[in-house]
Amino acid sequence: MSQVPSTKPVVYVIALPIGNLGDITERALATLRMVDVLACEDTRMTRKLLSHFQISDKKLVSYHNHGEREKAHHLLDQISAQAESLGLVSDAGTPCLSDPGFHIIQAAHERGIRVIPIPGASSFLTLISAAGLPSDRILFVGFLPRKGTELRKEMESWREGAASIVFFESALRIQKTLAMLGEVYPEAELCIGRELTKLHEEIRRMSVSEAMTWAEKHPCLKGELAVMVGKPAADHAPGPDWTAIEIQCRAWFAEGKTHKAVLTHFLAQGIPKKDLYRRLLEWLPGPF
Repeated sequence: MSQVPSTKPVVYVIALPIGNLGDITERALATLRMVDVLACEDTRMTRKLLSHFQISDKKLVSYHNHGEREKAHHLLDQISAQAESLGLVSDAGTPCLSDPGFHIIQAAHERGIRVIPIPGASSFLTLISAAGLPSDRILFVGFLPRKGTELRKEMESWREGAASIVFFESALRIQKTLAMLGEVYPEAELCIGRELTKLHEEIRRMSVSEAMTWAEKHPCLKGELAVMVGKPAADHAPGPDWTAIEIQCRAWFAEGKTHKAVLTHFLAQGIPKKDLYRRLLEWLPGPF
């Protein structure tokens, strides 16, 4: 299927395979051959793919998170002045989904430059289709915060959406993330995908406790993982309102109440001691 030419300048957002090169679409190949310039997350990765499909003599420019906004305007100035077409690609999957590209697309719309999506593979959609978890309402949150406090707040915010959650995580941090998930949602059901569409593809549907054991004992866990967490059941009891507790604790500390008095007060209300103790240390560092 050939790509219908468009009035230039124009930006094509081109989805590439996430692993198995057989997943590339005919329309994506036609567009890769047609565009004047390709903006790439990593030109080395893109050259390998183009070589595989025997696409040569293509102008490639590097486009990544560092200096993305400035590079976006430079590229759009160039294709506007020379009436060219620009193809945007990431190393794998669909650009702009936790990958560079947002600033190009935003600036293109602001300038009135047409943006044409060339749809295809996406790792988080691939996982959703195979997870067997509720998919009528999905919240995709990309990469999670690294700091413990921010990570917990992010996870606790999911209660409000009544949706299944999809996120990406590094294999180096997955154990820490699963441990936090187990604290916030101890009954969670989830699905983890690794090496999706590749030779050693693994898709595991598990409870959060089983996932923690799986990650701890996995013999070759590396790279990037996609994770889907099923939305809480309708009767899921809400956890403590940590924001309100933090405000009250800080106020009491300012009034001179002791750590022990504050701790005793909230323990009597059934607040988990481990969580409360750790948070009090964060709010007012120092030993009890």
